[in-house]
Amino acid sequence: MKNLKLYRRMISYLSAYWPWITLSVLLSFLVVNFEALSLWFGASLLQTLFDPSAVETAKPSFTLAGLNGLLKYHTWRLIRRENPLDSLKLVCLLMAATFLAKNVLIYGKSLVMATLNLNVVKDLRNQLQRHALKLPVSWYDRSKSGAIISIILNDAASINASMTSTFDRLFVEPMRVIFFITLLLIINVKLTLVIFVIFPLLGILIAAVGKAVRRRSKRVLEHMAGLVSILHETIVGIRAVKMFNMHLIEAEKFRGENRRFIHHSFRSTAVGAVSSPLTEVLGVVVVIILLWYGGRQVLRADGFGAEDFVRFLIFLFSTFTPLKALTTITNTLQSGFAAADRVFAVLDAPVEPLAEPVPGATPPFTRSIEFSHVTFAYPGTDTEVLRDLSFTVRKGSIVALVGSSGAGKSTVLDLLPRFYDITGGAILIDGVDIRDCTLTGLRHLFGIVAQETVLFNDTVCNNISYGSPGAPRDLVIEAARAANALEFIEKMPLGFDTMIGERGVMLSGGQRQRLSIARALLRNPPVLILDEATSSLDTESELLVQSAINNLIANRTAIVVAHRLSTIRHADTILVLEEGRITEQGSHAELLALGKRYKYFYDIQFATGERQ
Repeated sequence: MKNLKLYRRMISYLSAYWPWITLSVLLSFLVVNFEALSLWFGASLLQTLFDPSAVETAKPSFTLAGLNGLLKYHTWRLIRRENPLDSLKLVCLLMAATFLAKNVLIYGKSLVMATLNLNVVKDLRNQLQRHALKLPVSWYDRSKSGAIISIILNDAASINASMTSTFDRLFVEPMRVIFFITLLLIINVKLTLVIFVIFPLLGILIAAVGKAVRRRSKRVLEHMAGLVSILHETIVGIRAVKMFNMHLIEAEKFRGENRRFIHHSFRSTAVGAVSSPLTEVLGVVVVIILLWYGGRQVLRADGFGAEDFVRFLIFLFSTFTPLKALTTITNTLQSGFAAADRVFAVLDAPVEPLAEPVPGATPPFTRSIEFSHVTFAYPGTDTEVLRDLSFTVRKGSIVALVGSSGAGKSTVLDLLPRFYDITGGAILIDGVDIRDCTLTGLRHLFGIVAQETVLFNDTVCNNISYGSPGAPRDLVIEAARAANALEFIEKMPLGFDTMIGERGVMLSGGQRQRLSIARALLRNPPVLILDEATSSLDTESELLVQSAINNLIANRTAIVVAHRLSTIRHADTILVLEEGRITEQGSHAELLALGKRYKYFYDIQFATGERQ
């Protein structure tokens, strides 16, 4: 029942292409008919060659018992000529025509299925990618990026392969089986019933093999995701790998995961490969029974002629081919079900209620942002990262957060755009709870400049205008000038049209950070969030970036996290966080005079005697 629901959900992606499906079914029906005709004429060829006088010349009655004779009668009328050579020529032409027609139809059906296949995998990947973009940050924090990539690329392809190929063959192969068994029953009912008693056993074996294939296929996909994850992490962190001479260890890590992937792939293949030999063995048993039982009837002239026996053999052997194909369909389906479990687990994950950005959706911010008795614990844990946190950010003011690592500073910043939702208390903008605001509108209120700058493998211009699509070039240039980035941009080969490489690899850390500031300037948000924007820069770059930040925060509201206290000495309010609580707050001078934790941080940073 679970598999049926899963398969129905999988094939729902085909519903949009029902005209192509209808055409495929029609072509499949014609293929089976022409295949049956070609086989029927093949048996007639033997009769034409060796015993043309034995053909019935009287038309049999239309009954189930006489249906075989009726078909043979009409076949003989079609091919009968005065000269046996002419009859032979006609039979050969009919066989050639039916085989040609069958293969032309197969080619047409292949093109139809290719169209279905490519469009379905496109739709599935598009849906996965759209859904993944709507998943909350908390979901990404719990998941490996390589696993997500593997699901969108590999698992979607596995579902598509199992779905489109099996959907077609689930029509074609049963249709062929029905056609051929019907003809077998027409030729000889008793012999057909004797032979097909063994087929229920075949079905039980196929079902058992299919379950084993599904289990192993799921492990194969998990290890493939592990491979992609290791490879992705290694490539992204290639500088660290080389710097710390970790290439051998990373190679061994990949080799080990690849070895496990190959091991489980082999086990999955080994189990799946059992079905074909089993079918073959059972087929041989069926043939032996047929040769013994049917041969005796022919030799005894017990109403079962040589032509019927040959025709029976032809259609029986032809029946084994779709039956074997059905066993492989089962294995393919089980592999698809394993992929579907993972894909639908992503699609069923709850998403953020993101609506299309519309003018006026940004909540008004005219007075303040207030944290009121906020508590927070990460999903799946009971440990509170923030405890009863209360403070207010007035419009136009600069509020800085300082504290030890793990004190909860960056968590506070994540709560503002609702990357995570608080577990207690409230965050209010002009008295309105942010949980009552639309996410797209709320996030349009903020501009973020983080320590880890996010840039894309695109032009300088497109990276600055990211988040402000369609911004005029003169505004992009003005934002770059205000961010102290214009000088180095103009020295680049193509200026603003220069590609900067993946994650801005062609730029220095200070240059990347200034592009990020230019992006925030261009967007011109009411509230700026600065998360240790200068902590990883050298002194010269820090001065340039700090100058750009000063331009950025002028006449704006800003919430700043900084380790370097020199960058926040002009903040209106400085909050000192320890273990998720505010232990001190005030201006730079007030906290120094207080002589507590802030003074301790200050003395550590300026132990050389420099005072800001």
